[in-house]
Formats: sequence, C-alpha cells, structure tokens
Amino acid sequence: MIYPDSIRLATTSVDGYGDRTVAFIMDEIPASFIKKAGIAHDNNTEGETSDATVYLLPTNTAVLANIDNLEGMYVIVTPFTENNWYRISHVNIAERKLLDNAIDNVYCSLKKVAGLAYVAIS
Repeated sequence: MIYPDSIRLATTSVDGYGDRTVAFIMDEIPASFIKKAGIAHDNNTEGETSDATVYLLPTNTAVLANIDNLEGMYVIVTPFTENNWYRISHVNIAERKLLDNAIDNVYCSLKKVAGLAYVAIS
C-alpha cells in the first residue's frame, strides 16, 4: 500500500477543570488519508457532516507503540492548507493470521472535532 500523506497523532490529558489538553504530539507518520464531507437534513434542520478514514503505516514505531490505545487519540492532518483535527473512533487492525501473524494494515475511522489549543514547537 502507498502512504502519500502524513499525519500527527496527539494524546490528551484532563486538567483540573475537566477540560482536555494536549499532552503530547508525535512526529509525522506516513498515512493514506481519505476525507468525506456532506450535508445531513433531518427534522427541518441541516448540518454539515465531516468524517474521514486513515490507513497508518503498520511498521511505524509510534503506531506499534500505541497499537492498543489508538481509539480516542487525535489525528492532526493538513490535507490542503490548514490543520484539521479528527478523533479516532474505531480501529481495525488487520493481521495475517494464516501466515506469520504480522500486522498488514491499520485502518482508523475518524470523526471531525474542533482543534485543541497547544503550543507548536518547531
């Protein structure tokens, strides 16, 4: 599989007021990012829907270190010009069960969220 995009994973912690704050942002991870957007119409109201999916490079050390804890992490991706934040809602980890039990791909379902404030260190 080709991984033409790059994303960053962010972990969060809860502060004394119960708000989520960014605890750590990982280095860029090769990925294949697919964005979906649309409009929902229900009960005479309209709303924008935006979610995405991402395939993560299964041999990346950051992915392997967090393979059991990816759900709930945040994904920061810049598909065009600005950062977009998503939260990982579901993760499917495909393994080659009949051959060597190696991880073949890591597929994550994402839900768009508002970005969390953090200090960028370059």
